[in-house]
Formats: sequence, C-alpha cells, structure tokens
Amino acid sequence: MLEAVRVEKSYAVRTQGRMKAFHAVRPTSFRIEEGASYALVGESGSGKTTLSQILMGLLPPTAGDILLDGASIAGKSARRDRNVAAQLQMVLQDGKSALDPRFTVYDSIAEPIRNLLKLPREKERELVVSLMQRMELSEKHLHNRAGELSGGQQKRVCIARAIAVSPRLIIFDEAVSGLDVIVRKHILDLLKALRRERPCAYLFVTHDMDVAMYMAETIHVMKEGEIVERVTCKGNQTLFVHPYSRLLVSSMA
Repeated sequence: MLEAVRVEKSYAVRTQGRMKAFHAVRPTSFRIEEGASYALVGESGSGKTTLSQILMGLLPPTAGDILLDGASIAGKSARRDRNVAAQLQMVLQDGKSALDPRFTVYDSIAEPIRNLLKLPREKERELVVSLMQRMELSEKHLHNRAGELSGGQQKRVCIARAIAVSPRLIIFDEAVSGLDVIVRKHILDLLKALRRERPCAYLFVTHDMDVAMYMAETIHVMKEGEIVERVTCKGNQTLFVHPYSRLLVSSMA
C-alpha cells in the first residue's frame, strides 16, 4: 500500500561558524501493508517523527520517494491533496493543540467529513454522533470546545476525526504519550477494537516499547535517523537483538 523508497531528510545547520548537513533520516526503506499494524520506536531525536511526516506527505524528502499504490506522493501535503488525505490520517501527541479552540467537538469531527466526504447535513450528524458513541464520548460534549475536555476526551475526539473518513492508514505520533496509564490502556484497547471493526493499517510512532509491543505486529527500531532493526514481534521480547533495541526493551515497566 504505502512504501518509502530510500527516503532521506537532511537540513543545513551552522556549527562552529560552518554550514554542515544534519541527517534527520538516513537512506531508509519502509513498507506498510494493507490492514497491518506497525510501530516505529526510538528516543526523541531518532528521526521517527520526521519519517512519519514524510510518509504522510507533510514533509518533502531530500531524496527518495513515497509511493501510495505505486504512485508518488512525496511532498504532497494531505491538506492540498484530497485523495491522499482521505486515505492517510494522523493523530498527534497533543490533542488540545491539534483541535481548533474555536470549534465545538461537533465541528472538529465534522470538518474532515465536510472537506472529504461532503455528506448531506443529516447524514453528517448521524456519522458524527455514531463516531462519538464509538469513542465512548457523551452527546452532551458535542457543543463543548477542546479546552473544556479532559486529555483523554481530547484524544478521543482526535481519533474520531481520523477515522471519520475511513482511511486506509492512521499514523499515531506519540498519540497516547502523557496520558494516565489507565486512560492510555483504555484508548489503546478502543483502537484495537476499531481495527477489528474497520480494516485499517496502523503505524504507532512512539518512544515507548511497551506501547509498540502491545499494539504492533511489526516493530521498526530507529536510532540516529536509521532503522537499526525490524522485528515481527508477537509479544516476544527475546526477538530483539540490536543493543539499542535491547536497551528500549529493558526500559519497559
């Protein structure tokens, strides 16, 4: 479905008065299959968020290409390309900043529906209410704004927005980071249930190996802009052999 072909991303930075290239992502190939669940794991600064933004078409690669069903989408912003936006969605770490503070919950969820599906208003409302129910949000929150919701509720609104257009892939960039452990587990279980109901590929971009092993079938470990290990996990920690991967495994609670 989605493939990164020897993707690179570098920036010119000034160091000691001289311009040097900083390689955020070194030549990397990455493939996401229809309906599968993946994780991209690494510490802050490893390049995982940059790679995920390139996969989404939000950042152009310095070199290489991104293919969606064999067609290049490299550098095509999902905001400008409706076809890409309908197929690829992203849920960010900070639910509050990801939601327009002027919008009600209803309008936040309805926005992608209006832009990409263009349903009649009655059908739009039915879909918004259905998504609210699926994410275990009360209809009484429909007219609230983001600042009036808890962190967990904000995250559920963001997920409802992402699934509203039935995408083929959702990228979760540290999407449960910072949440209470119980709330985090509940949201992850909701995502598992959603995937059983609606076939969709997931990519979890996270520093947390525990989340990666709980949610993903295949885990990619990233360090200093490179994927250093790929593991089909199935919950078995002993399959990780790279020293950096083992370090991340050992940090699990």
